[in-house]
Amino acid sequence: MKRTTVIATAIAALGLAACGSTAAPTVTSTVAPTIAATSAPTASIAPATAAASPTPSSAPTGVVSPLAAVGAPRGADGAAPYVLGLVNAAGKVVASVTATTPSDFAAVSDPPLTSTSDSRLYFEDGNTAIDYLTPTGQHGVAFTISRPAGVVVAFAVSPDDTRVAVAILSNWDGLAPPYTSHMYLMSMGGGIEQTLFDGTGTSSTNPLTWPIGWDGSNLVVAQSFYDGSVIGGGPCDASSGTVQCAAQLRVFNPATRSFGPLLRPGGTMSGVPTAVGIACTTSGLQAVSWSGVITSFGSSIPSDGACMLSPQGAVIACPSVLINGNTYAAQDLPAHLYRAGGVSQSIPNPGNAQIIGWIDGNDVVVTTGADSQGLAVENIVTGKQIAVSLATGPDHFLYQVDGMIPGAL
Repeated sequence: MKRTTVIATAIAALGLAACGSTAAPTVTSTVAPTIAATSAPTASIAPATAAASPTPSSAPTGVVSPLAAVGAPRGADGAAPYVLGLVNAAGKVVASVTATTPSDFAAVSDPPLTSTSDSRLYFEDGNTAIDYLTPTGQHGVAFTISRPAGVVVAFAVSPDDTRVAVAILSNWDGLAPPYTSHMYLMSMGGGIEQTLFDGTGTSSTNPLTWPIGWDGSNLVVAQSFYDGSVIGGGPCDASSGTVQCAAQLRVFNPATRSFGPLLRPGGTMSGVPTAVGIACTTSGLQAVSWSGVITSFGSSIPSDGACMLSPQGAVIACPSVLINGNTYAAQDLPAHLYRAGGVSQSIPNPGNAQIIGWIDGNDVVVTTGADSQGLAVENIVTGKQIAVSLATGPDHFLYQVDGMIPGAL
């Protein structure tokens, strides 16, 4: 039997007019950011899971203007084309590419196929190639991996495009242990430079651990753990491109191979990670920074979908709820924008557009139309909407935002 965690795709309603007050953030609790060693597995041998690949033909050009990495993924499992595009605040697709999902890809339960640096989008193309796409349309193979049958791969490229953290996760969809994580660092276009987890530990309580991004020289990692009957709270749902389904997030120091404390213990993380942190929809609506600072955005949890923290951390956008999840009856609960302290504004016409991700602090990517098969950029201050033209894959599935450029956390 296969375990799949289905989390609602991050969809929300049309953002019109100004977003209300600019109240100063209210810090409700703080977790010390000190990183202490907490039982990282001892490295023994480097896993034979990376192969050197030629350095990308064009060197990264540094931080570029904000872009959203928008995907039109498959709605079914298995290898097939999927489409990716880089979209700017003017609604222009500055670059796009069609790639092939890995042959054993599970559309609902597997982690995202992408990672962003400060200047590029990286994505899985088939079973072995990790390709790159630049905002100028250059595209090639960044590096390759060896992917044993039945494993799940997750990776995160450093903001400066020089290093990659790769995780090879065994028994991802299993209902019982053992679960194992191989995680290592490699230089871009080179071989393994450091083994972080060697995958030899098979204790039933060992978490699956995978990278979701870089915070300076540290990694932010997601973890799931086995509670004796099921994997707790995860793993991650690729259909929304988020880590909200991870049981826990931590900062991990590769140099010392040590974990920091849990970020918002017991919290349900929501939306795409940003440079200032991630939204959390447990015990009200909150933002959690990578140093552990928790900021309240209100006491209520406004929707069933994935709320999304803006790149600057000033606003959390929460989706409309058009269908009752219990009765499947039609309803009209409009999307809201929330600022620190709980100041909120409803967004009119939720059926016209659904928010799926941020580009910058004022512009969001939305799907349009009753079937959400249109795409647009919406300014949350002016309400102006600009249609976006991005092809869908042969097996159409709802658009999703897979990340942002710049991609540093």
